Amino acid sequence: MDFYLSIGGTKKGPYSIFKVSELIESKEVTDDTLVWHVGMTGWKPLKDVPALENVFEHVKPKETTPPEKETYEMPPVPEETPDSSGAATATMEASPVHIATNVRPFLRFWARMFDYTLVSVIVFLLSDVAMPQPLEGESVNDLLTRYIAEMQKPEALLLARTQFFAMIGWHFLEGILLHVLGTTPGKALFGIRVRQLDGSRLQPLKSVGRSFYIYLLGVGFYQVPFILIGMVFSFFRLMSTGDCLWDQHLGNKVEYTKLGGVRIMLAIGAFFVLIMLQSLKFS
Repeated sequence: MDFYLSIGGTKKGPYSIFKVSELIESKEVTDDTLVWHVGMTGWKPLKDVPALENVFEHVKPKETTPPEKETYEMPPVPEETPDSSGAATATMEASPVHIATNVRPFLRFWARMFDYTLVSVIVFLLSDVAMPQPLEGESVNDLLTRYIAEMQKPEALLLARTQFFAMIGWHFLEGILLHVLGTTPGKALFGIRVRQLDGSRLQPLKSVGRSFYIYLLGVGFYQVPFILIGMVFSFFRLMSTGDCLWDQHLGNKVEYTKLGGVRIMLAIGAFFVLIMLQSLKFS
């Protein structure tokens, strides 16, 4: 069973019962912290939730003074059921699935694809590999045959290895850029910045860790089919919880700038420039 907690006025989760136990032990939540799970008709204090009562009684420390009662507004949850007593309580929106808003997954996708394309174009321009170009009257099968033969040459295998190590080096550089600037070329192009929850810049280890977290689980080393699996999983998690796995675990947040017409034209132009640079290989 997954639980959602109201921490600092913001809905957090989903958490497993073991994670809730850890939060109680670390005193990040109290017995008055509001909690909700599927099947409940409204938010209730943690101490009043039967599914968590035994866990809380087991781990809660002895208190000499009662904790201050939380007074922030209770966040909405995915259903709406009126309180039977008629008292003013938190209501839940009528929806079977929680959908996060303002998370802009496609902006994040294109920002990462720009960074990946930028690195790939640089590696390709520095290599000795020339991709086969269609010849007049040549069939698709013949072109594909020439392409496969070209990819089996030592120069092509060297390019593949170089690309792999270049992406490892890029993710180190990405971590440094996130620590120093809070953004990367692709993220800056689409108005995206990454910060800690308190608004400060990422710490060095966190920023590099975030970059490799994404490299492993988010894009699967940019290898098919792992990249598809990672991106699909990340998309649905982002839309359902508002955070990707790495940002939730590392305590980061992603900020967005309004995407106006000028920024859209700049993004299209930047991708066009990369394509033109790659075409220099064939001129």
